[in-house]
Amino acid sequence: MNILPRRKSPISEELLTWGLLLLNGLLISLMLALAKTATSQGLPAASYAFWQTLIAGTLLLVFSGGQKKHFSRQLTRYFIVSGLTGIAIPNLIAFYLVTRLGAGFTGIMYALPPLFTFLLALILRLEKPVWTRFAGLGIAVLACSWIVSQRHAEMGLVSPVWFGLGLLIPLMLSIGNLYRSIAWPKHAKPTTLAAGTLLTSSLALAVFAGSTGTELLPDLFDSNMFLILALQGGLTALTYLCAFELQKRSNPVFYSQLGVVAALFGLMIGALWFKESYTFGIWIGALFVVLGLKLGARRAEN
Repeated sequence: MNILPRRKSPISEELLTWGLLLLNGLLISLMLALAKTATSQGLPAASYAFWQTLIAGTLLLVFSGGQKKHFSRQLTRYFIVSGLTGIAIPNLIAFYLVTRLGAGFTGIMYALPPLFTFLLALILRLEKPVWTRFAGLGIAVLACSWIVSQRHAEMGLVSPVWFGLGLLIPLMLSIGNLYRSIAWPKHAKPTTLAAGTLLTSSLALAVFAGSTGTELLPDLFDSNMFLILALQGGLTALTYLCAFELQKRSNPVFYSQLGVVAALFGLMIGALWFKESYTFGIWIGALFVVLGLKLGARRAEN
């Protein structure tokens, strides 16, 4: 008796995709909370990012098992473009700007990829011009930007030069979102691609740290810091494994909403972990983010 395999229903696939988006957003916000804990103790951000990506990439490489054979020359370009556009270049720009303009402005730049990705996808004809979707993404991004500006008092007038440099962050992230989907190598699993991307990024961060005189092993590198980095490495490995699985199952525009979802979870973690208090207006802004994401998720056929 032959039993045909059950087909996954569109509803279950949609729930899985949304579940991955929410889980990924939560993991990213936890990563940022750990990063805040470590860097507040004096560890340079570039050093922290190097160890974070190196540990995570090594863990994924070890657990990729039989997928090691996929690390060939044909994947080299994928790892380089994905690692540079998705992690290294945005992080390096963020490290440079956050010390000059504060976390508020930098946080807003990380909320813009959904709009940038959608516009680039329209130009490349990878998306149809569904203007309700564009409006939803716009609402989510504007609400998220408003929340960030309310949380950071250091936000002030930003010169066009700094603003232009900051826009490279969402532009690079958007290019990375589209590239990973378009150039996804055949027969390669998310574990392999995430490992290669993270290890390539760690190499770029090591070069940056060396060129700026940043110590990768500063004096404050004690057992407590090692424990934080080990935890962050494991969390980062899980985050990027989920991220590449989400990228495989969704489209670049849907995937690009990760930053906005992470910002929402960041509010909750800030309240629970760091005992931050928020005004009623900020929670109303969070509601508009959720509504914008829901509207922005509508597909062309709806």
